[in-house]
Amino acid sequence: MRQIEVEIRPARNGEAREIGEVFDAAVLREWTYFADIRDMVPMFEPAFWEAFVADVEPPDVLLVAVDAADERVVGYVGTKVESSEVWVLFVRPESSGRGVGRRLLRLAEEAIRAAGCRHAILWTHAQNERAQRVYRAAGYVPDGETRTDEIKGHGFTEIRMKKPLTR
Repeated sequence: MRQIEVEIRPARNGEAREIGEVFDAAVLREWTYFADIRDMVPMFEPAFWEAFVADVEPPDVLLVAVDAADERVVGYVGTKVESSEVWVLFVRPESSGRGVGRRLLRLAEEAIRAAGCRHAILWTHAQNERAQRVYRAAGYVPDGETRTDEIKGHGFTEIRMKKPLTR
């Protein structure tokens, strides 16, 4: 497995397409509990991703991990500081297991902490056991809260996980 050197920085408007590609690649690999996941991707139109990048305003952040070798976006994380939330985190499958997601998560937590929050929360699909293992390893624990949602006509349940943030 090739070592990957990444630069992590705020997302730029011109990277919306790549961010969408990271999302699609990651869900194709991880969301296999949707039997027809291949038919569901791409989940969002390009205009969605353009707004996704353009609409981020401080103190919230949308950070990208960019492979130093080819300048390709290999992961991203976003926060919603008002709710102490790491609200999105995805890494390209070929870059997973190399610390990219851990670094992105840590930087998101730092942004939330810098805004004065004492804890961070995130929501993840109840069926996504791999993501839950990653978050548990980073210090998150389920707090008993759940919510339901749907995407492309498929219902799912999410669990909330919480982590105290120390100074």
